[in-house]
Amino acid sequence: MSFDLERAATKLRERHQDLATLRPTLLDLLFAAGCMVGEAAVALEGGDAVVVRAAGPAAPSLQPPLVVVAIDTDPPHLAPVRAALGPARWPEPLAALGGPAIAIAWAAAVRALAASQSRRPWRALYFRGPADGLGDYVASELHHLEDDAEVVQLVPSGVPGAEPAIEPAALVWLDMTRPRNVWRFPACDHSYALTARLGWQRSLNGLREALAALDGRADWTLHDAHLYFGAEVELSCVLRTSVSIGSLGEGFTLREVDAGQRLMFPVNDTLAAMPSLRGRLPAAWNTGLSQPLHLHALPDGLRIAFLGGGEAPEELPDRLGSLGLAWRDDALVVARPSRVVPMATGASEALGAVAAGAQDRGAAAWQMPALQNDAELEGLQRALDAVLRRDADAI
Repeated sequence: MSFDLERAATKLRERHQDLATLRPTLLDLLFAAGCMVGEAAVALEGGDAVVVRAAGPAAPSLQPPLVVVAIDTDPPHLAPVRAALGPARWPEPLAALGGPAIAIAWAAAVRALAASQSRRPWRALYFRGPADGLGDYVASELHHLEDDAEVVQLVPSGVPGAEPAIEPAALVWLDMTRPRNVWRFPACDHSYALTARLGWQRSLNGLREALAALDGRADWTLHDAHLYFGAEVELSCVLRTSVSIGSLGEGFTLREVDAGQRLMFPVNDTLAAMPSLRGRLPAAWNTGLSQPLHLHALPDGLRIAFLGGGEAPEELPDRLGSLGLAWRDDALVVARPSRVVPMATGASEALGAVAAGAQDRGAAAWQMPALQNDAELEGLQRALDAVLRRDADAI
């Protein structure tokens, strides 16, 4: 027994953003395919993660097991405002790190494995969780595999028209905190809910430029800042000004709100201090810091997540004026595997960003189409069937 891949892909796209509804959908597909099923959940620092396991019949075999791994990472996003602002997604150069395409590719691989006539033992593992910590969790799970297990990782192609990020990089977190929330700031009687859609590399710098242009017109404070990437809003915050302002420039939307609402402490000081880190960080980290993937206000400062390329510095500053700096980093993007097997992909399709976690097991990559629509599913299924037939013939 199997399942209709096109119908399954539709359900997975609809339910991917909510893990609580995605999980039973995946389990239903595995039951339909007649697989042995298992699952586990774990609490990571960045949030909850799950692994869903599928396996073929447990028959004695001298053949090394084939282990197919899908790593579906959630981009940094402040959970309490998810419902208000909508789901986050990776910027296009990082799109292969997570999203419905990962879950669909895994479902297609399970369907092909379950239908294969090979007697080779196989397992398929789907990992889903926050980018900060998921790679380490995947590595810890794969550490327990048999020494001779052949591990392959499902990696979608990059989104057409976007240059994929294939250089190794870490997800770097920086907390900028003040010792106490006693700070003299201007009286501002006008309050606006500010939203912006400026693109990954322009969001923070665009906000800086807009606020700098305000300096000659009005005093201002910025509160409740939250930057992320999604379908609707990329940056939201509350801007308070000493005089009424009509607009903040192209790409920004202002909506007047109740000036008496309770707000978190302003983040003017942290924004002003960020340029001072230049020269104290590697060039690739400086670039990442000016183009963050995520930021949100803390009760006593600001938290920033950005892409840090190259080697991490041996020493990082722990203070910047009166602000304390706390750093941590997690592997996010790893180098292109030495072996890449194309699955119904054209010569012009580049391998997408490879999520960290399986590199220590020497995982090969099965390059999937970007799977932005159902037209690619039939070719993918044929390619998977062909690879598994060749694999069975070679053993």
